[in-house]
Amino acid sequence: MSIVRALSHLWAQGPSKPARDLVDRRLVERRRHHHVPTTWIDPDRAGGAGGAAIVHLHGGAFLRGADQKTWEWLDDVRRRSDVAAAMVHYRVPPRHPFPHAFDDALQAVLSLTRKAEVLPGHWVLSGDGAGGGLALAVAQALREHGGAQPALLMLTTPWLDLTEERLLRPELREAAELYADGADRDDPRLNPLRGPMEGLPPVHLSVGGSDPLLADSRRLSEKLRAAGVELEIHEAAEGGHSYPLQQVGPVAQAARRSQISAVRRALDLERAIPRA
Repeated sequence: MSIVRALSHLWAQGPSKPARDLVDRRLVERRRHHHVPTTWIDPDRAGGAGGAAIVHLHGGAFLRGADQKTWEWLDDVRRRSDVAAAMVHYRVPPRHPFPHAFDDALQAVLSLTRKAEVLPGHWVLSGDGAGGGLALAVAQALREHGGAQPALLMLTTPWLDLTEERLLRPELREAAELYADGADRDDPRLNPLRGPMEGLPPVHLSVGGSDPLLADSRRLSEKLRAAGVELEIHEAAEGGHSYPLQQVGPVAQAARRSQISAVRRALDLERAIPRA
């Protein structure tokens, strides 16, 4: 990796917040859950009677933090679902390779559930891209660690398989090498397609027809169905990678409406869906 690219990655790795013109600063709060920085939007909606939350693990190929398009998507979905939202800022390479991202995501989620900052049946675990792979791996691990499962696992074009022979793009091979750092890439924490699917919560999967990681979603769908996991797929032929977050227009909005409907059904929210 060149010095310029390395510096650009480091610059983009710090915990971010939504832009001031996107979210009222009075609704934004930075907390730490098991020492993992987490940024909340409207945290008062997470607890108490009728409270609910989306806990999101951002994408960025394990090399970058959440960008403003991700924040815009998360705020839009949480607002139209009438819930709180939390962005978990897990550590990333090159300074913090595997298993730091997985450990941070799991421990933050365990802290949230054990301290009742999110309530059983009232929270969604979400992830896009690399964060989608982390979300699946965390959901698999929650059974072993005694953490309460989310009511819904919402995955947006997830990156699930880091084995080199499946990565056709050089930038993905480089990111996988930096994150795996010599670890066995068949480890379910790196490749959750190798992990157990039985007993997972319902899954909502958004996938784009032109996503370079489309094959990961295809394989995941087969494994979830074989394991008897409830699965809803929203597929758009025109969608690229993380298209509900990164694209604009009718295709992205249709995906967001599908995600919002899935969140509200899973959390048993009966009020009508607010429209953008």
